[in-house]
Amino acid sequence: MKFRDKITRTRTEALVVLLGVVGYIWAGLSLPPYYQMAGVPGPSLFPSILGAIMAAGALWLLILPGRGRETEKTPPKESPWRRPIGKWHFLLMWGLLIGYVFLLPIFGFLISSAVLLAAFFFLLGERHWYLGIFIALVFTIGIYLAFSKGLQIRLPLGILEGILR
Repeated sequence: MKFRDKITRTRTEALVVLLGVVGYIWAGLSLPPYYQMAGVPGPSLFPSILGAIMAAGALWLLILPGRGRETEKTPPKESPWRRPIGKWHFLLMWGLLIGYVFLLPIFGFLISSAVLLAAFFFLLGERHWYLGIFIALVFTIGIYLAFSKGLQIRLPLGILEGILR
């Protein structure tokens, strides 16, 4: 097998993710220790753990990418929902992320995140829309409870502020 045959799309994407993770870990470790207390992990702990997990996943895909879709004998079923084609798919996902950033203070974490996740499931080809909505709601509520109750970190509630406080 030639070197050129070893350069697959999965390995290229894994390398890009790994480079991003290196920057993420570097930025996390360079956080100022304003809130550092003796005996308590500092603000760089969470980015370091998350970066290590992401780096492990990227290294896994870089070293053992598995079988690609181009080697499968049966093509995957297409989603009954029509997906955007080409660069519009990519641009639409970035547009959703940018819209999420601007709408998060207005609609709050719960509504904005659930809608974003459900839209991503749809755009990434989830065949069952009800499953995408269910998973988006479960993960959004789970993350909200983990941060607000477990870590005592307030996430913006937006228009739900009066109902949930």
